[in-house]
Amino acid sequence: MVSSLQTVEVSPVAPREVVGWLRHYDWGTMPGKLRVIQVVLVLGLAIAGAVGVYAAIARVSATVDIAEHLEPLNANVTTLYRSLADADATVAAGYLSGGLEPTEMQIRYGRDIEAATASLAQASTQTDGELVTAKRIADITSELPTYTGLVERARVNNRQGLAVGVSYLRRASDRMQDAILPAAAELQRRQATRLDDAYHRAGSVHFVALAVGGISLAGLIWAQAFLFQRTHRVFNIGLVTASGALLAGLAWWTIAGVVSTNSLDRALGHSQSVSDALAPAQIAALQARAVESLELVTRTAGPNEPDFDAQMQLLDRDNGAGGALGAAQHFATDQQGVGLVREAVTDARDYVAAHRQVRQLDDAGDYTQAVDAAVNPHHPGAAATFDRLDLALTAAADHERAAFTGDIGGAHSWLTGLPIGTGGLALVAVVGVTWGVQRRLEEYR
Repeated sequence: MVSSLQTVEVSPVAPREVVGWLRHYDWGTMPGKLRVIQVVLVLGLAIAGAVGVYAAIARVSATVDIAEHLEPLNANVTTLYRSLADADATVAAGYLSGGLEPTEMQIRYGRDIEAATASLAQASTQTDGELVTAKRIADITSELPTYTGLVERARVNNRQGLAVGVSYLRRASDRMQDAILPAAAELQRRQATRLDDAYHRAGSVHFVALAVGGISLAGLIWAQAFLFQRTHRVFNIGLVTASGALLAGLAWWTIAGVVSTNSLDRALGHSQSVSDALAPAQIAALQARAVESLELVTRTAGPNEPDFDAQMQLLDRDNGAGGALGAAQHFATDQQGVGLVREAVTDARDYVAAHRQVRQLDDAGDYTQAVDAAVNPHHPGAAATFDRLDLALTAAADHERAAFTGDIGGAHSWLTGLPIGTGGLALVAVVGVTWGVQRRLEEYR
């Protein structure tokens, strides 16, 4: 078999066609310039839309994280902290009654332990993998049964009239003050830090998104001026549509950003009022109350009185100018909030005066009257004034929480739809540029 080698000649493409194709996209020609303008504007608008959507999603996500995750966890931790401190104060006051504690004190102690247990259970499902937070919750969960066990031993011995019950009560209180409450305090501090970070993310102004959008708008204006100079046509419907869509997006971004940031700032103030002022005020008051009761139980006022004074200094200094209540007045943003805090300041002052009367009675040897003033809510003494203080602090905290709910909801409502709206307006702008420039290109065919 003989194979032959064939040579195939490839005729060159006509130079005229290549040159014509190149000239069609040559920057020096009007069609080429229009193509470049079209590509640059489309890319700029696409980038502006992508950056805007990403930034909007980040803000919405942070706001939702605050409202649905971090703030509920913070509220659980605050409830946990307060319930534990109240349980310790209640059981010490109940012990003073001798024998069987009053029914209302038993109910209050049981309610506190149930609330603490429920808060621990809820908080354990909301840690979001945060190891230190989970560890502190586990520490409190493991310590709480030990505390309640010591309390029950103290109660049993007290009902039998055995003095050893005081020792169990002291051990239970030491366990609460030295192990459980410090863990709850650290848990609360960590949650406050996480909340501050989330507020920063939710309220941060994304200057990159605004800058890219502004540059794209400037490009659109320049393109329309360029076309007017070349074609003497005042409007290009596509570019005008794109400019309107982009301008609407920037306006939406700016207004929603400013209003939502203001709402977030107010929400942060209400949240800080509870976590940084009113909750510490409640804890300080409850710990002072526990010290007062333990002084009478153990008959050791001298060594413990500085602890009472220290807690009351944390609560209030200089008649509301300092301490936790001073901070609460600083955070309060309306007349009702200020009024509730001032009421607590008055109640704190009255409680200190009532405590001094308890100490005077005890020091004078009138132990029975001192105990009655300390634990009888119907006596115009420490028990009644403390209950008023506790109610005032609770009312102030509830007011701030309600205000927080309104403000965080307002911030979220302003951001709702911003990611989809940003993307949709960017798409309208891209289509407008593509169509508007394409109409001018068709005139050169």
